[in-house]
Amino acid sequence: MAVSLKKKIQNYTIDQGATFEKTIGAENSSSAAVTISSGTVAGAVIKNFAYANTLQTFTTALTGANCTFSLTATQTTALAEGKYYYSLTYTQSGGTVKERLAEGLITVNPSAEINNG
Repeated sequence: MAVSLKKKIQNYTIDQGATFEKTIGAENSSSAAVTISSGTVAGAVIKNFAYANTLQTFTTALTGANCTFSLTATQTTALAEGKYYYSLTYTQSGGTVKERLAEGLITVNPSAEINNG
């Protein structure tokens, strides 16, 4: 039976060279928490939908109704300054039912790292 998730639209800002980690809670259409830890979540960053090659893939972890997704400092360094799209897709444990958990924009700010040493 399908979980029927309410897709969340969330926008984020990342500084180049910084570790990025966020947690999104899965909810049904009534905004009640839904356990998704029996399935998997995959997510990626793309530049635009016309050129949908994956630029970076999130590391994801599920606990109860929460999905934590992250990029390493090395991954964010590899993203040029600008706007990107991301999405997170939940696949139920049977492997056939997929639902969009979240999507939105990621704005990457240029690195302003200063050597103070």
